[in-house]
Amino acid sequence: MQRYQQDKDSIKNWLTAKETGQIIALIAASFNGVDSHDYFNRYFANPQHYQRRLRLFYQDEVLLGYCLLTFRKVANNSIVMGASAAFTPGYRGNNSTFGFSFFAAVSTWLRHPKHKVYYLDTMLSPAMYRAIGKKVAFIYPNPGMNSADINRYHALVPNAEPSTWHGLNCLKTVGRATNYSKDDIARLKASTKTEIAFYCQLNPKFDNGTALMVLIPVNLKQLLYTGIKWLKSLVKR
Repeated sequence: MQRYQQDKDSIKNWLTAKETGQIIALIAASFNGVDSHDYFNRYFANPQHYQRRLRLFYQDEVLLGYCLLTFRKVANNSIVMGASAAFTPGYRGNNSTFGFSFFAAVSTWLRHPKHKVYYLDTMLSPAMYRAIGKKVAFIYPNPGMNSADINRYHALVPNAEPSTWHGLNCLKTVGRATNYSKDDIARLKASTKTEIAFYCQLNPKFDNGTALMVLIPVNLKQLLYTGIKWLKSLVKR
């Protein structure tokens, strides 16, 4: 059986009717408490996004997952990238989204030198937070945030709901949850891995329709330190 990827761009080669139906079916299978058609319209067809980029993951003709990136311009000369991803249970945990998201963020930053660029994701998965947090140098929230970091985060993520951790407003009620099994949820909540334990401390109701607002600045400092972090990980292997 052959696995392959297919990339789509709303500007030049957007979705066919068949691909749209596959994505809506995957959304329905991946999330609890969500109307898959409404979800699709909100993320895949929202006019607030000036561009959408999508990577589809297939095995033969079966859609295994997708990673959607959305782009919108906001106040203060900023561009905010958003993301949505869904995968079949057997394909989760393959770190399929990082490279696609990272290179899209870098190319956006390079093409818009007069803009500040941020990646903002409503993460429902502790495992996803860990996967991203282990790769990038600066991710917010993080356990080492000081009061200045918290103030900057609050300014960039307004209207977030409060967590019990240091009074940080970092949560969002989204009314959907990743379709984890009970065993998956128990294992995540009992995890001692630093990033997963921190996520669960911030957002213990991730399995009940609450997401963590994860902010990643895209700038020269981020790229330099992320590159150093990547090189160090290669040395350790």
